[in-house]
Amino acid sequence: MTDDLTVSVDGHLEPVTAPALQALDILWQTLRELPIGEYQLRAMERLVGSGDTRDLERWMHGDEATDWTLGLDGDAVAVVRVSYGSGLTCRQRVAARYTVVQLPADQRGRRPWVIRDAVTGGLVTAGTGPRPLEFSIRESADEWTRGRVNLAGYRAVPIRTVSE
Repeated sequence: MTDDLTVSVDGHLEPVTAPALQALDILWQTLRELPIGEYQLRAMERLVGSGDTRDLERWMHGDEATDWTLGLDGDAVAVVRVSYGSGLTCRQRVAARYTVVQLPADQRGRRPWVIRDAVTGGLVTAGTGPRPLEFSIRESADEWTRGRVNLAGYRAVPIRTVSE
């Protein structure tokens, strides 16, 4: 997760936008102070207090925001909200992630089109090897990118990239 996150807890933490790990640390510090049961505390530690964003990313599943309710002692509740600080939808984030670029001419004079991944700075690869995915015409590369945008709301196979 590379985007900033905005985190808040109704009545306990006003919205704070910060880099993902910093925002989750702020949220975790707030959640630890709430009068919640041990089961909820352990779940929150795994979700936001572990120093890892993978569980939260799976929880959010591409949504731009997620809310959950914690039961507090005395029948009170607190709503926890986590959202991407960029304000972009999942589809918009995916569209911004990939850029179609043309490589310089090779020894045979070919100038293939490839896709740069802004998250890694590398080129999207084909399969398991380090060779970048190449297209002979720009429209084909654009179609590959449109396909990823269309899949943004679904669980897709992770895309491998290679740094240049």
